[in-house]
Parts: sequence; structure tokens; C-alpha cells
Amino acid sequence: MKRNRISILVLSLIFISLAVSACGPKPTGTPNSTEPTETSVSAGPTGPVLTLVGPNGGHALTMADLKALPVTEGQGGIKSSTGQITFPEPFKGVALKDLVSTLGITLDQSMGVTLSATDGYSMTFSYDQVMNGAFTAYDPVSGNELSTHDPLMALIAYEHNGQPLNPTEEGTLRLVVVSAKNNQVVDGHWSEKWVNKVEVKPAGQAWTLDLQGAISSPVTRDSFQSCGSPSCHGTSWQDENGQNWVGVPLRLLVGQVDDQNSHGDTTSYNEALAESGYTVDVVGSNGSTITLDSQTIKENNAILVAFLVNNGELPDQYYPLRLVGTDLQNSQMVGQITKIVVNVPSASTPTVAAVPENSGTLTITGMVNQGLSFMDADLRAMDIVTISAQGKNGPQDFQGVLLNPLLDKAGLKDGASKLTFTASDNYSADVNLSDVRNCPKALLAFMDTPGTYMIVLPDQPTSTWVKNVILIEVK
Repeated sequence: MKRNRISILVLSLIFISLAVSACGPKPTGTPNSTEPTETSVSAGPTGPVLTLVGPNGGHALTMADLKALPVTEGQGGIKSSTGQITFPEPFKGVALKDLVSTLGITLDQSMGVTLSATDGYSMTFSYDQVMNGAFTAYDPVSGNELSTHDPLMALIAYEHNGQPLNPTEEGTLRLVVVSAKNNQVVDGHWSEKWVNKVEVKPAGQAWTLDLQGAISSPVTRDSFQSCGSPSCHGTSWQDENGQNWVGVPLRLLVGQVDDQNSHGDTTSYNEALAESGYTVDVVGSNGSTITLDSQTIKENNAILVAFLVNNGELPDQYYPLRLVGTDLQNSQMVGQITKIVVNVPSASTPTVAAVPENSGTLTITGMVNQGLSFMDADLRAMDIVTISAQGKNGPQDFQGVLLNPLLDKAGLKDGASKLTFTASDNYSADVNLSDVRNCPKALLAFMDTPGTYMIVLPDQPTSTWVKNVILIEVK
């Protein structure tokens, strides 16, 4: 009898515990007098993992709270600013629009949804992006923009490939844009890791910065904010009145259009071209223009194009962007910037050397049983690997197709002893066939532009790492 009483008592305690744990935060409850702190949000998975804030207040959500909301699953992949494709993989979580709906408000065109991360990165999504999946989609093989595509959805994910997110690499939660199939990807800046806060607030006015130079590269408000985050290229500068301006160094924006290399990082800036000298025009919406010499900005990260001041949007006389920074006179700090013109020659279309019998983007010929030509889609349909190798700029990760299996497909004839790699500009390098065959990590790496490749030989001089390779001859 005593044992039965104990069993009943234990069961009662269990039922009480379950009832308490089921009482998650109510979407339309009384607003908190103070917003939950970032410290509370960064607690482990057993505690709050996300702060949700709306016009009337907010609350913290645990992982159990999130998993009690409608579940959405899909395939998500990205195309980086350098053209690198991360192929779609399965994610599971809560649709951003379902999460916002728990606030008990009606989202409309005047509102935006800002996601913040533990590293300080933030990104604002428009009404159409949250509710209608209004994102640009790209083919995951070619990287080309799709004129039509399957429906897309912004997702707060807590699982990746059927497992909880890796807390070190992705965080407890991340934002990813998904679709039902693995046939499309979106721009990389729409993928945000370590998400710990979602806030609904009035949306700012949309704008575009027109970058012109050897090439043209318009930058939208969303892309600029992404680039200007602390975890990306964001830089701050304090003026003589103690105001703190946040933006992107002018030299990095110049680097996107000073030549054909438009990568969104410091490697895109052409130092040699800047040394030779050119001018940069920064143009405001009222036509006011200031001109700087490349020598002034070439190594100066303290001259920036600011989009925030004292953690808020710029006032009307400067909105949306203002040039500020060290070594500038007040008269040079032009506001309402809409265009930056880099006065260098326009880019010409590169001449690619003709390759005999080349029906693809890469040809293997010479002492082989059969000559082969591969289109980009052919190569990307093969087993893709990632290796780490010591390049000219230190350790780097390279993604591509192992070289030796390609040689095996062609079949090597007896007596073959050398490989010659030839680039589109006719540069070539020779390596011993045995050195390649004895290197399991020898790689045909994908470069930033789809259809271009680089030879990566971890144990060989980097002079043999031929870029823009189009021909492999077996001799």
C-alpha cells in the first residue's frame, strides 16, 4: 500500500511538471516592461534561445516553444558574392511569417523584420520577403539567375540535415531561405547564422547605390547593410562631436568596380591600379560631387560611406548615405549619396584562347585513350570535395573535383610522364605526372565565376596552380 502511495505521488509530480512546461509565452500577452537582454537569449538550448519583439513589446522563446509552432521543412542553398555555390541541403524550423504571427499583429508593407545575431550582424527583411518569399533565385549548377522559380520561404531553422544545428558553426538558430526542391539557391547575404533576436518595426525607405567603373554594380539597401555589419566589412568612425558613424570603407566599394574582379572583399581591390592613379567621384542626389584621388583612399579604411549614425538611420539631410572619415574636410563629407563613379577604363571582354575540339569548358587531351571535354554542369554533377591547402595567401579552402578521377576517365596511355596545364590567356605550367598521381588531394577547383577552374596541387609550387585552366595535356 505504501509503495502504491509513492507511485501515485510520483505520477502526480510528473503530470504537474508537464503541465508547467507546456505553458509557453503567449503571443498576445502583456508586453514586457523591459526587453529581454541579449545575455538571457545566449543561454543554452534549455533556456531562452530567441527574443521576439514587436511594436507592443516582446518575449523570449525556448527551443521547446519554437518546436511547438508549425513546422516547415525545405531545401536551402546560397550563392556567395564571389559566385561560390553552396548546394541546397535540408533544413527544418519555423517559417519567419509564422513566428511573426505569434506577436498578434498584422504585418503590412510599412513594416520590416530585422534579424540580429550574437556576433552583431543584422539584416532586415521586407514584407514581401517574409510573407511572399520575394527573393531572387539562381540555378545551383550554373549560378545563373532564374527568370521563374519555385516558391521560396524565409525559415528560422533549428535542424540541418536532420540534426540540430552545429552551435559553433551555425549557432542554435539560423535564417535560411528554402524551397520544396533542391533546384535553386538565393544570395548568400540572406543566410544569417547565430540568430538570437527577431524584431518587427517600421521599414525604412528602399534605396540603391549605383557603383560605376570598369564594370557596373548596383548595391541595394539590404546588400549594403549586410556588408556594413560588424562581422562583415562594417567600420565605425567618431567625429569631433562624439557622433559614431558606421558604414563600409570607400576603398572596398571602389574595389567592386575598379576592374573585372568584383568580389565583395579586400582581395578585389586592385592595389596596383590605385598606385598608378585614378579619381573617384562621390555623387549626392542633388548633384553635389566631391572627387578623391586613388592615392588618398588606397590604404585608408577610415574613409567610409556611412549608413548609420549613433545606431540609427541618417537624418534627412544625409539619408541614405554620407561620406565621412579621417583626412576629409567637412565640405567633402557629402550626403544623400546615390552614385560612386570610379574613373578607370571600362572592362573589355577577355579573349579566350581557342582549344581544338573543345566542346566544353575543360578539355583533357594528349596521351589518353579518349579525349574528353567537360561542360560546367558535367563537372558539378560529379563528387564535389573541399580540401585545405597552403596557397600564396596562407591556408585556404578549395572546392572542386579531384583531378585523378578525371584522368582515369580519359585513360592514360603507357609512357605518359608529364601534364601541361594551359590557361585561357595561354599561360601554361608543366608537372610530373607521377607527382599528380601520388597526390590524392590534387584538385580541379571551382573559381568564383561558374565555368572557370584552377589547378590546386598541395605539394607543388603555386606557380603550377594554373588559374582559368581550359586544357590539360597528357604528354
